[in-house]
Amino acid sequence: MARQPVNPPADGWSLTVPLRLWQDLAGHLFRDDGDEHGAVILAGLADGPRGPRLLARELLLAEDGIHYVAGQTSHRSLTATFVRDAAVRARDEQLVYLAVHNHFGERTVGFSSVDLASHERGYPALREITGQPVGGLVLTPAAAAGDLWLPDGGRVELAELVVPGGNLVRLRPRPARGGQDAAIHDRQARLFGDLGQQTLGRMRVAVVGLGGVGSILVEGLSRLGVGALVLVDDDIVEDTNLPRLIAAEADDVGQPKTVPAVRNARRADPQIDLTVLPHRVEHPDVRNALTRCDWIFLAADTHAARFWVNQAVNQYLIPATQIGVKVPVRADGGVGQIHAVVRLLVPGGGCLWCNELIDPTELAIDMHPDAERAAARYVEGVPAPSVIALNGLVTMEGLNQFMFAATGLHDDGGDTAWTMHLPGRRERTPQLPRRDPACRWCSSDGHLGRGRG
Repeated sequence: MARQPVNPPADGWSLTVPLRLWQDLAGHLFRDDGDEHGAVILAGLADGPRGPRLLARELLLAEDGIHYVAGQTSHRSLTATFVRDAAVRARDEQLVYLAVHNHFGERTVGFSSVDLASHERGYPALREITGQPVGGLVLTPAAAAGDLWLPDGGRVELAELVVPGGNLVRLRPRPARGGQDAAIHDRQARLFGDLGQQTLGRMRVAVVGLGGVGSILVEGLSRLGVGALVLVDDDIVEDTNLPRLIAAEADDVGQPKTVPAVRNARRADPQIDLTVLPHRVEHPDVRNALTRCDWIFLAADTHAARFWVNQAVNQYLIPATQIGVKVPVRADGGVGQIHAVVRLLVPGGGCLWCNELIDPTELAIDMHPDAERAAARYVEGVPAPSVIALNGLVTMEGLNQFMFAATGLHDDGGDTAWTMHLPGRRERTPQLPRRDPACRWCSSDGHLGRGRG
């Protein structure tokens, strides 16, 4: 995917398109034939951090000369049969209908007067058929504009189109204009520019798990200038946590782990917006908060946490990073091969279920109350080794990947490989996640882009 202009998140309606679906759409629209092409996106609905979100769930490509033909009042148009079939699907599945075509140019785009006239002729009727929002979308490779017709009779413009991948791309009708950011971030802005710094400042990021990995994440995100954090952990600080919690103090023992996390975030950035959730991840408040984020960091190693974050990634199209360190101890007391991983979880790109990283039995146990979980496991667990240096190895890599993605600095925006470290061997290798085309979570036949529907 080509390098795109950096656009800070915008207020208003947005459309998020999974990377794989975007690549298919771009290949269909942006050809070298100098012509227009068409498609329909069927999308779910969700609430977002800055306004309502449309979640692209399925792409219906219109075949040239069959479904996309010369128009009577326009250069090209979708056939009535193609539109009808897509609208009926939208009605039956309670999805949003979006007609898509391409214009020419690069960083700016808008509807022609002919396009808008066709919207006014057709969209009121389509809105009545579907009972959902309907609209049109016009694209260039680096810009997007949308015209949305709402069930209540309102009509709004699309603020941005978001493609979560190796780079978190935001396409707008025209590139954003940057303003001078606060002097405190001057050295950072010299790397990713004022627009990149403003992008971070408008983002809402969740950290699930505030232990050794989570405490480093909170410190790093706050100092990067991320505008809002959602902090999730129901655990308390124990004395054995102190060597791994950033800036932890003896008086923190017995306090919720959210306490030092909040203190560190405010120390780094007194203006940061914090949402503090001292609950397990399956708590309704946590699940609801995760669906209103731009990015999620998973730093809790329970199967329940993996399950709910995996759901948010794919059902609500929110990118996430899972970070973990595993230090196995052999029966003779020796240390086995240490694994440290950074997994970029891209919507529709191969999920934790596809890669057998959620165990159904452990998930069932995790979902029980504390006493029942302990009884179900029969044998009391032995705490695993944990060291701040190993946590820092992969946590900082995960932060760098997030920073590069958010500000568009990765050379290859289509590279979504995971990273495995074997510190004992000094090895660092990429891993391509497996993807099951029939997965009930990350495929269009499953929960992908379903949102709150």
